[in-house]
Amino acid sequence: MPICSNCSNPIDDKTRFCPYCDAPVQLAGPTSKGFSGGTLESSNQISCLMTRYKDAYLTAKVTDGFGSLIKAIGFIAGGLLVLLGFIFAANARAGDATFAVGVILAVFGILVGLQLYVFGVLVSAQGQILMASLDSAVNSSPFLANEFKAKIMSLPE
Repeated sequence: MPICSNCSNPIDDKTRFCPYCDAPVQLAGPTSKGFSGGTLESSNQISCLMTRYKDAYLTAKVTDGFGSLIKAIGFIAGGLLVLLGFIFAANARAGDATFAVGVILAVFGILVGLQLYVFGVLVSAQGQILMASLDSAVNSSPFLANEFKAKIMSLPE
């Protein structure tokens, strides 16, 4: 489907004036047909848009993945420090400073684990926010038909 060169809205092949902006439709010479019945120029535009959105979605997924990795590292590091603190406290003798070191190590492990987990949640949220913004941009794009929008957003057909 052709696109108005003035307002970028889709127009009918036989229309002489755009129904959206009333601009005259310029008749082009013969063009090569691309996929979905559009001209080769519009298929190149769609291809460029699909590549751009694919890269942006990859960035969003990687950011979300880093957030999940940071949360896992926080959980593991905090758990190991707490376990080490309990081992120190359990092996302490009466009146020995090892018990206090064990308790401090366990509390430190909890704090480190919580901080890394919260940081991971924030990083993961940034990836999710980027993905939601991309979904909105793709869905409102006048250059893409629904079939391309679904493909870009990885929706089932």
